Parts: sequence; structure tokens; C-alpha cells
Amino acid sequence: MGCTASTPVDDGDDSQYQSKQVNDAIEQMLLLGQQREKNQVKLLLLGTGESGKSTVLKQMRLIHQGGFSGQERKQYSHVIWADMIASMQKLIVQARKLGIPMDCDRANSPLAQHRANVLKYRPLEHIDADVAGGSNFLKNYVLKYSETKEVNRRKMSTGQADVGWGDQEEEGANGPEEPAEIDDIMTGLLEAQGGSSTRQTSRESIAESIDRLWRFDSGIRQCYNRGNEFQLESCAEYYFEKAIQFGDPSYVCTDEDILKGRIKTTGITETNFNIDSFKFKILDAGGQRSERRKWIHCFEDITAVLFVLAVSEYDQMLFEDEKVNRMHEAIMLFESLCNSRWFINTPFILLLNKMDIFEKKIGRSPIRNYFPYYEGKSNDVGEASKYFEKLFLSLNKTKKPIYIHRTCATDTKSMKFVLSAVTDMIVQQNLKKSGIL
Repeated sequence: MGCTASTPVDDGDDSQYQSKQVNDAIEQMLLLGQQREKNQVKLLLLGTGESGKSTVLKQMRLIHQGGFSGQERKQYSHVIWADMIASMQKLIVQARKLGIPMDCDRANSPLAQHRANVLKYRPLEHIDADVAGGSNFLKNYVLKYSETKEVNRRKMSTGQADVGWGDQEEEGANGPEEPAEIDDIMTGLLEAQGGSSTRQTSRESIAESIDRLWRFDSGIRQCYNRGNEFQLESCAEYYFEKAIQFGDPSYVCTDEDILKGRIKTTGITETNFNIDSFKFKILDAGGQRSERRKWIHCFEDITAVLFVLAVSEYDQMLFEDEKVNRMHEAIMLFESLCNSRWFINTPFILLLNKMDIFEKKIGRSPIRNYFPYYEGKSNDVGEASKYFEKLFLSLNKTKKPIYIHRTCATDTKSMKFVLSAVTDMIVQQNLKKSGIL
């Protein structure tokens, strides 16, 4: 019986083979990582407060993520309800401050009780936090709509003159106006009407009162037309027109309602969705001055900046500081961002938003009153839009491209077209950056 000789193993060859496998695996991982990076688009949404950034993001969700959940629709029904009541209360009080006579002021007017109903109502006291979406919902709104004396009497700090990165205090429920004065006016109006009664008023009754005041009190309409002189939600008219529907406790918000409704963005929100083979990461940053200090954390690896400008706000003042024109603030902010070292080679997309409101407004509020160098026709939307486009383009001191689109962020049909064009441009820029094109 013979012995079988074993063949010795070549350790060197085996070691080289294993090393090659490891190198191949690493190279494959790097290639996959590079491919993922090429297919990753990071878009930063910037702009001043109230410009419509969050509405643009909502449109992206509708188009690319299938819309909103049932819980979100319930939550927005409470948002709109609180917004609507606050807006009508604001009109009643501001009409008195501006000396506008209201039909509900007349003796024995049937509208007087409707006014008293609205002024007495405190929406937060009637919201079930669990139904609304939990305690976080109330935390988001207790500052904006709080009716406690402690919050109402806070004064906003206006000591910082710059536009960008300060730690200014948040505005209270009535913006920079003196809340105590507003409280006094509301109290006086109620006392004049004999409105000290604590009789419970139903949601349906409040909705009816808002509907009646909006439709039949000429003073309320006149005050609304002067809304640029104080802080008023831009969607107030939409709310009032649907007051009866919003007054139904079982009403479920539509997509249009959610696009019109506004939740103030605080901090940085991130939304992800896919378009073809590309992964989009959208960062939406709060636009108020007190929120801008948080933006710095988002400035790295940005594919493009989407700057939203509310062009209709050329005649309005900031919530944070009523001495500063909103358009002037947007101009200073855009200039500082566009020429920042963070975005030296980053393309900018400028959306001239709220064109529908702009078109209605320019006939009664001449642009030249706020921008004396404007030489176009006072009621020509095209000329006025070109004026602001050229103004913002002139702020660019770099060689980066700036793409401009005129938009109405609440109009889904037009936004589909705009966002499609924006997406195509971003993808092309990303492919060029990665060296594919």
C-alpha cells in the first residue's frame, strides 16, 4: 500500500488572490458610491418669511409623493380654522385703528352680534390636541395665536439692522404691533356691544358670523383692500369665501386648502423623493430672521439653491420689523446669499412667486410708491415683473447662472410645469458636475 504525496499549497498565490478580491470589492464599493453621489441631488429652499417656500415643497409632495395623509388633512383643518378667525379679528380691529367705518358699528345693525361672536371666540380653547396631531401641533401654534396676557404683551426686539444671521426674538401673535393696544380695542368693541357674555358659541355659528361680515360689511372689505398696511394672511380671502365649509367639524381639507394654509416653518425640514434614477433631497429652512442662523448647517454639497421671492409683497413690511419693506429685505438677503463663498459656483433658481396676488394688487398700489426708479406702467404685470427680474439679476457678482421662473405656488397645474423645468435643469447641472456631460 503506497503513500499518496500531498501537493504543497502556494501561500503566496493564495494571498495575492485574496488581496485582489478585496481590492475588487473596494473598487466596486467606490464606484457604487460615486454613482450614488452622481444620482444625488441636494436642493436648498431659501427666502424670507411668507415667501411661499413651504408651499413649493407641498407641491413637490403632491407631484412626487402622492399627497397628504388623513392625519395631515385633519391637522390643517385646525390650522385654517385658527388662521381664519385670527384674520377676521385682525380686520375688525384694524378697521377701527385706520378709522374705517364698519356697517356692524351702526346702532341696531344685525352684523353687530356677528362681530361680537368673532371677537370673543378663542380657537385654541376648542381644539382637541389629540385630534389635531398631538401636543406638538399646539406648541407650534400657541406662540402665534396665544391669547394669554404674558405672551401678548411681549415686544419683539428690533435692535439688529442686518438681514441675516441674528438671534432676534420671535414675533408674537400680532407681529410687531403693540398687542396690549389691540387687546384694548377688542375689549372696547365687545363692551360697546355688550359682549361680556360667556355664552358658548358653536363652531358653525362662528363660521356664519365670519361669512356674514365678509359678505355684507363694506368696512371689512375696505379694510381688507388696505391689508398691506398691517400684517394679514395672504390667503385670508380664500378662508372667508369658504368659511361655512371650514365651520363644519367633519370637514376634511382638500389639496387646495392645504396649499393655501400655512404652518410657519421652524428649523430645517428635509423631504426626500425620487425622480427617475435621481434621489432628491429638499431642505426647507424657516425664512424669518430668527431662523436664518440655522441655515449655515445646510450649505455644504448643495446642487442648486431655489430662492423664493413673494413679488406681491413689494408694498408690505416684515412681521419681524414693520420699518423694513419685505422686498427690500429679500433683495438684501438674495445679494448676500448669491455672492456668498458657500455658493460661489452653485446655480440659483429664482421663483417670482405669488404672481396671482401681484397681478391683482399693482393696479391699486403703485410700485413707484415703493420703488421710485421703476419707469414702467403702473398696472402692467409684464413690465413690473421684468423690473424685479433685472433688479435681482444685477445683484449677482459671480459667474454662476441664475434661472428665473414666474410662479403661483398654490396653482398645481402651473407648478407642475415650473418644477419639471427646474428638475430638468438641476439634473443637467448635476451630470455636468459629475463629468458625465
